[in-house]
Amino acid sequence: MFSTYNLDFFPIIQVLIHGIPQNNEFDEFLQNWLQLYNRQEPFLFLFDIRDLGDISIKYCFKMSLFIRSIRKQNPQYLQKSVILINNNKVKRLLDLIFTLQSPVADVFIINTEENIDDIRLKIDTITIHNTDENITYIEPNKSLLPWM
Repeated sequence: MFSTYNLDFFPIIQVLIHGIPQNNEFDEFLQNWLQLYNRQEPFLFLFDIRDLGDISIKYCFKMSLFIRSIRKQNPQYLQKSVILINNNKVKRLLDLIFTLQSPVADVFIINTEENIDDIRLKIDTITIHNTDENITYIEPNKSLLPWM
């Protein structure tokens, strides 16, 4: 399975990504995301994409279109996303996504080998005011492309 959503620590949603999507798994990943809005409660994402496979760039475009569509959600329940990575190729893919479409909430990309549970316990301390060389902050609503 490409993605696993863990709601055990709500409002923190841990999402584990593994490999590359098969068949309709990417669409299921997006549908699960949309279902969180049905709860009508604020939430935070903690994505662990350190096991992401050699994914096609087409998913960057799909993801940017999805972000564009989810921006229309009102109210916007997503409060913050923390994305765990461990290589520069994945970082470049994320850069492409957020160049095409800015996020709907603050995004913190962390290059780390730390355990996801350790990050979850300190997720509230991850803010724009305490970033370092291993944390990239992406500000919402600042698309570089005017038509997006």
